[in-house]
Amino acid sequence: MSPFLGNLSFLRSLYLQDNRFQEKIPVELGRLFRLQYLNLSTNSLQGEIPTNLSNYLSYVDLTFNDLVGKVPASFGSLSKLTNLYLFSNHLIGGIPPSLGNLSLLLALDLGGNNITGTIPHSICLLPNLEVFGIGGNYVSGTVPPQLYNISTLTSLVIPDNQLTGSLPQDIGITLPNLRRIGVWGNQFWGPIPVSISNASRMELLDLSINSLSGKLVKLGFYENSFGGVLPPSTANLSSKLDELLAGRNQLVGTIPEGISNLIELAKIGFEQNSFSGVIPFEIGKLRQLRGLLLSKNKLSGPIPASIGNLTLLFELELTENNLNGTIPSSIENILGLQSLDLSHNFFTGPIPRTVGLFSTLTFLNLDHNSFMGALPLEIGKLINLGELNVADNKLSGPIPSSLGNSLKLESLLLDGNMFQGSIPPTFSSLRGVQILDLSRNNLSSQIPEGLAALRILKRLNLSFNNLSGEVPSHGVFGNLSTLSLVGNEGLCGGIAEMQLPACPKSKKKGNRLGFKIIVPIACIFPSLLLVSKAGGCNSPVKERLENSF
Repeated sequence: MSPFLGNLSFLRSLYLQDNRFQEKIPVELGRLFRLQYLNLSTNSLQGEIPTNLSNYLSYVDLTFNDLVGKVPASFGSLSKLTNLYLFSNHLIGGIPPSLGNLSLLLALDLGGNNITGTIPHSICLLPNLEVFGIGGNYVSGTVPPQLYNISTLTSLVIPDNQLTGSLPQDIGITLPNLRRIGVWGNQFWGPIPVSISNASRMELLDLSINSLSGKLVKLGFYENSFGGVLPPSTANLSSKLDELLAGRNQLVGTIPEGISNLIELAKIGFEQNSFSGVIPFEIGKLRQLRGLLLSKNKLSGPIPASIGNLTLLFELELTENNLNGTIPSSIENILGLQSLDLSHNFFTGPIPRTVGLFSTLTFLNLDHNSFMGALPLEIGKLINLGELNVADNKLSGPIPSSLGNSLKLESLLLDGNMFQGSIPPTFSSLRGVQILDLSRNNLSSQIPEGLAALRILKRLNLSFNNLSGEVPSHGVFGNLSTLSLVGNEGLCGGIAEMQLPACPKSKKKGNRLGFKIIVPIACIFPSLLLVSKAGGCNSPVKERLENSF
């Protein structure tokens, strides 16, 4: 930026956003004493923010740059300032208490920096503040209680810091104009404020910028330490609610059946809590649902058959619960499923063949259950599958050779089952596989030579089977750090470091072949003598013999 901009003494507005300006902001801009609007956002400006900017400034936007240093305390003397946006830079230090002098300030956004310290109490004295954002910093301590009394606040976005304490139960009352609140990624504890879930004017309780005017569309309290139960009034939230995110807290109790009233819900995130009871059958009424994340809770009972009504679902994660029963057949209706994780539960019965219908599936994890029977051949039709994990179940029968068609597989874990037969030679087609674990089964026969051609294979575990024959000595079989073959007593050969017995030499077949050739000739030779005696070289018998040769 040219320092000669400072010569434009009558300049009132300077808009240079969305360019590629670099280096420092010219200090000469401080000579523009009539400047009221300054927007240098979305550039690559470096250095520190000048401290001599015009006292007439009412609007400053320096977001999305590479500015360093501290937030200038001198900003506190810009008495006409109404909007200050410094989001997404590399600013350090604390929030200047002098900013509490800006009685006209409407919006203050310092998010996405490296700001430390606590929230100054002076900020709570700003009588007209509507937007307060410090998300994505290292601010610690408790939120001053007076901040929750700034009745003009419409947006309180303070996520991803190190804040602690509890949220006031009456926050929805003391902040009657609040439309957005984001608190995730802190250390807040205590119950979720009931007054927020009753706030009919709320648009956003998360960090997202998408909202529908006048209606709550996102409710997010994830990654804190909130406890207690999910307020029953949650079921009375706006019917326009799009996401309900309360994962990674300490919530207990059951999932309210009334959640089915939120018919526009596209995502439920209750993972890593202590929810108990069953998955409500009524959840099948949420036909717009695309993500259902209930992992790492204490849920029990079966998966409700109504899950098949969620035909738009593409993410179903139920891992690490106490769920049981079989996979309901209605799941075949969810044709767009991309991620299915039922691992670490108590599911039984066979894996449905209809799993092969999920052509969009990229992640399938069923490990640590009690699934039995054969692995369906149809799984080989999942050409987009990147990870398949059915370890530690009771599966039996041969490993389907059709798995060799899943060319996008990066991780294939079949260990800890009762698979029999040989390792399918088609596995040599899995050029993208990085982890292949077939250990702790009843596999027999030889190791396919083609496995040595899997160049990016990082881990191959074939241990504790009944494999026999010669071990290849190249490819992954030449690196002991990526290979495990223990517990296969019939193996031989391989590289010397494996210390396997030498393979027995194959028997020579040359003598036996010679015997097969000599004997017929010996038998034919007397016949030739007879031919010679019978009619010489031109006899019919001789001609027949020659034709036979």
